[in-house]
Amino acid sequence: MNTPEPAHHASVPKDFRRLHANELVSVGDFVADELRGLEPWEGPNGFRADSFVKAIYRRNNGHATATKKARQSTAG
Repeated sequence: MNTPEPAHHASVPKDFRRLHANELVSVGDFVADELRGLEPWEGPNGFRADSFVKAIYRRNNGHATATKKARQSTAG
């Protein structure tokens, strides 16, 4: 019986994270390319990460945490 070979995934550096399905893709995100690793996203912005065939990654720079803290401090 023929079994498909597992897909080769791009090697992802530790400072990147895969976008969650409901996150919107934007400039500065990266697309996993099986041969070349991560490539900068050059397509349109504003669509959900789960609507794209390849995995989308974003730098893990703590921006989301800082935004959350900023909202908490302005709300209280």
